[in-house]
Amino acid sequence: MQTFRISLSDGTRQFHTAIQAPDPASARIKAAYFFDISKWRILSVSLSGASAAAA
Repeated sequence: MQTFRISLSDGTRQFHTAIQAPDPASARIKAAYFFDISKWRILSVSLSGASAAAA
């Protein structure tokens, strides 16, 4: 699993969050699931680090 930094904006406000996903496309899908994308626009998805995989 990798950690992605997601930047979102509603036009006036902007915030960032971290989401763990296997790839950027999955991170974008998770962000769309957790945040109302009719209000919040996903500005960027960038890799911020990797977490240790569970053995």
